[in-house]
Amino acid sequence: MQRFCREIGMPEEVTGKVLHLLESVEALPRLPKLLEEAAWEEGYQELLAMLGEDPRGYRMLCYMLLRAREAWAEYERLGLSRNLYVDTMACFSRFVKEHRESYGHYGFDRGFWTVRQISCKLLRIGQLEYELTHLDGAPVISLHIPTDVRLVSKLLRESYGQARALLGTVFPTYRDAPVFCCSWLLSPTLKTLLPPESNILKFQRSFAVTPVESGGGYLQWVYKNPNLPLEALPEDTSLQRSLKAYLLSGGTFADGKGFLIQEPFREEL
Repeated sequence: MQRFCREIGMPEEVTGKVLHLLESVEALPRLPKLLEEAAWEEGYQELLAMLGEDPRGYRMLCYMLLRAREAWAEYERLGLSRNLYVDTMACFSRFVKEHRESYGHYGFDRGFWTVRQISCKLLRIGQLEYELTHLDGAPVISLHIPTDVRLVSKLLRESYGQARALLGTVFPTYRDAPVFCCSWLLSPTLKTLLPPESNILKFQRSFAVTPVESGGGYLQWVYKNPNLPLEALPEDTSLQRSLKAYLLSGGTFADGKGFLIQEPFREEL
């Protein structure tokens, strides 16, 4: 476990806490539902009950890391590289670092999400993450944008090209599946807050976007802490400043959703 944590870039402080819990968490039973998309929520609720009191989520993290290590056998069976596997599982390190950035201390609160990685349904390929799922009963690739992404057209184009080639070979059901995204980054509101040449708006132009009601998640991604009052939101970036002013003036924020266009992430978009 220590080697695996080092491989995915886990902070040493968190690794120490995981190793301290390892023996007790290893004794807990596996929950097959965590590997079945249709049963993820039910399995996750069973896991929460099984883990018991876990104020900072370290027992959940330890359990998920054990399942992540076991998942390598499936990645290997599918012919997926160790580098791709490590890039995908590095989400665990990213999540605990994000927690510290938001709340001032390490923690883990994304167990509901990492069922995707341990069941080999979500893969990190280059800059982006690709989730193999269904929409209205048909195969669709759900695109996710990690917080450490570089929204540079060339890099996004490389990621998409690699993903199409790999997924079409390893998961032939998804060879021609459309790519769908729902994100605050696709918000039409951002067109009034950012210059046309911004990388976020360039990213948007690769999708046929329609607005959707926001659940407020954008506050987490833009400001790191969704619990802050509007007046206390940080103003460290131009987006933070412009969005804060917009919200304080009574503006409302809509998320966006849409399918990826053909030949996306071109420089001229």
